[in-house]
Formats: sequence, structure tokens, C-alpha cells
Amino acid sequence: MITNKKRPEPEAPVVYPIKCPYCFKSFEANEVHFRASSPKHYAVSPQNGERVIREDSIVDRNLADYYRQFGRQAPRRFPIIAPAGNVTGDEYIGLALGGEPIEYRGGVMYSVKDEFGNESEKRLCPFCHNDLPKSAGYTKSYTIAFAGDTAVGKTVYMTTLINRLQFLDDGFRSMLMPLTSSVSDKYDTYYFTPMYKEGLLPEHTHVNEVVEPLIYELRVGINKVNGDNVADKVITLTFYDVAGDGIKNADYVNTRARHLKYADAFIYMVDPMQTGAAQRLAALNSNAGADYIVGRGDAVKILESFFTQDIDFKDKPTAIVLTKSDLLKSTESTQRYFDRNSTIYEQCSHKGYLDTEQVEKINGEVHNFFGITAPLFRKNVDFMFNNVKYFAVSALGGPTETVNVDGIDRKKITNGIPQEIRVEEPFLWILAQLGIISENAPEEKPKNTEKKSGGFFKKLFSK
Repeated sequence: MITNKKRPEPEAPVVYPIKCPYCFKSFEANEVHFRASSPKHYAVSPQNGERVIREDSIVDRNLADYYRQFGRQAPRRFPIIAPAGNVTGDEYIGLALGGEPIEYRGGVMYSVKDEFGNESEKRLCPFCHNDLPKSAGYTKSYTIAFAGDTAVGKTVYMTTLINRLQFLDDGFRSMLMPLTSSVSDKYDTYYFTPMYKEGLLPEHTHVNEVVEPLIYELRVGINKVNGDNVADKVITLTFYDVAGDGIKNADYVNTRARHLKYADAFIYMVDPMQTGAAQRLAALNSNAGADYIVGRGDAVKILESFFTQDIDFKDKPTAIVLTKSDLLKSTESTQRYFDRNSTIYEQCSHKGYLDTEQVEKINGEVHNFFGITAPLFRKNVDFMFNNVKYFAVSALGGPTETVNVDGIDRKKITNGIPQEIRVEEPFLWILAQLGIISENAPEEKPKNTEKKSGGFFKKLFSK
């Protein structure tokens, strides 16, 4: 008997709640505001008190409040459209009255047409009115925070990590892309060009700087489906470069470094010169000696500062990263720290998945190092964090030297460019903890087979 089978109903697209990467407030995708694409808006005439059309930029009160926290004045912007209504003020304009003023794509409010007939696709956080990433609502978003004292190498590490993530092993089938041209320009100008083209270390981040996030889209498990690049996982990653000494200050954490309170995972960095090995390393290694700061807080003091800032860290994946591992290469006097042939001096090789055997080996070696050189730090970490692993990295792979550039002393990489060692490993472990990559070797998948869409955004930039 031949039966008529019903065509299966299409799956409803998955829409994710949005967390603003600036003010960190959460809201639903249909609550976003839009920035108008023209300056046209209504305002009260000072001459006769009537409402008239003006064509100039406006003062955005929400954006102004955000900037005021940092002692800065917000730039004037085009008007705002709030599709859900319930707002007041001359900075807002309404939706078009006829037709379909709101367009949805993949279940997410994608664009609007304002009352003057202009279309806009620029979505805003409804609270602070900063621009939202294009992926907001389409993908999960994660903030992974770098923490640690000043001069531990957070800026250098972030620079090399972003570069390494662009060249992950082909087995991950991954792409890391900046979500805006301004992110690309900022990374290239302030981070990549100085380090990878000029061999100069970026200058330390200062506590009075306003921290602008670097927002990237990471796609993992990309396959060709009917000519499109479709990924198994698409996530948004937000990186912040903050001043290490600011972590000791509650006001700094509540403003410029507020992402620490809302982070989904932490990379907590410790310089070996903050441990009991500092004086011995300084005596044996001139480069280590140059990094030795008399009176600098030791590792456990900085951890205490982290603990007292009301940061929700206990159950979140936290990689404790021993930086500048190249300073620790074994001599007769430092053999007790790491063996001459230690794994920490080798590049990691995670071929499409997290190799947990490598991770556990490194974890044991670094855990033992802190037990010798900073036992109270290790004890506190083991008690404070429920999901923690220890790692060792060298973002530069070798020494630096001081050079004079335009009358200013700068550190230059002696080898010319970074020769990173194990930089991506702590980050890959965090991705595995968040369920983004696997801890098992992937099964072979047939090519060019149809598969579920997984959402509009996965195909948004595929062509």
C-alpha cells in the first residue's frame, strides 16, 4: 500500500538571548533598538514650540550615560528606533506606518524601516545604545577574561593568541574573523603590526584608558553544504585588554574592567617572577633579571585582590597560566622546577580536538612548580576554583631587549618576531569546557551531504 507521507515541518530557528559586550546587561533579541540610517528626526522648535523635522545628529542619552562613567563625552549620533516602543525623547523616531516595517531573518529582528522610509540594520543594546555584534541573537556569545597583575604579559598573550587562533590545526576546520572592520583595524594597528612586523612589545595598558573590546566570530567544524560554508558551532568571542593593577581597585573593576564580573571563563596569568623562583631566575638569567620588579606583589596577593572584587569565578572554567616559560629553561640550579626535556618547552599539537593527555601532563608539571615556588598560591587556587587547570606558555618564545624608539625606551623581541609556545592550549581547554570543541577525535564525516541549517547566521557570511 502506498501512503502519502507529510512533508516534515521546518524546525523553528534557535534564537539566543543577548548579553551586551559593553554594559553586560542581558535581554531578548526582540528588545533591541536600532540606529537610524539618516539624521532626520522631530524636535521642538525654540521659536514657536512646534515639532519640526530636523536633519542633524542627536545627543543619545543612553550612550552619554555609558561614556560618562569613563569621564568621556559621547559622540553625537543619528536618532534611535525602538521597535517595541515605550520610550520617550526627541532622540527617538518611530516605525513606518504602512507595510511591514520590521524584517526578521532566522527568527531574529534583522532590520527596520523608520517613519521617514529609511531602512536600518544597525542593532543597538537597548540599555547603553552601543552597537551589537552582527551575530547577536543568532549565536551564543562568550566573554573570556584575562586576569593577572601588571607586566605578566596579558597584552602580549592576547595578541599572540588571536594570531594563533587564525591558524589552528586544519582538523578543527575553523575560522576566526573580526566582526567589524574597526576591530580588524584596531588589532592590526595596536597589536599585530608592532609585534609581528616591528618586533616591538605593545605598551602596558594604563588604568585611565577606556577599554574597547575586540569582538570576533569563531566558526568550528566548517563543511561545504550545497556550496555554502556551514559550521557546526558559531560563537562570538569578546576580548578585553585591561590594566593589571586595576584589578586591585573596585571602581576600576566596576567600570573599565566590569567584564571580569560577567566573564564565562578566565585565563588567570602568573609571571614566574611573582613566585619564590624570582631571585634565583634573576641571578641566572639576565632577561629574567630585567623583568624582576622589587616590591612587586607576589602571586597570592594578586589572587587575593581577585577574590575580594566580588567576581563570580568559582565554577567557571579557569586556566591558571604560568607565563614567560622560556625564562624557566632548566639549568643545574633550576632542575627542581622543570626537567630539561619538559613538555612546557614544546609546541602543543591538538589536531582537531583537545588532547587531554597533553593537558594533564602540563597540568601536573605546572601544579608541581607552584607547589615548590608558591605553595600558598597553589593551595588557594585549588580551594577557590572548582573547574581549574594549570598551563605554561611563552608568547614570545625568547628574550627581549630594550631599544630607544623616538626617544622612548621600548622592549624589542630579540629573535625578531614572536615564536609562540603552547599559547593556544589554555584557550582550547576552555573551549572544550564550554562545549565548543571536542575532547575526542572527530569521526570522519561524508562530504557535501545535506545537514540541518543550524540558524540563519551560520550562512550569513558564507558566500
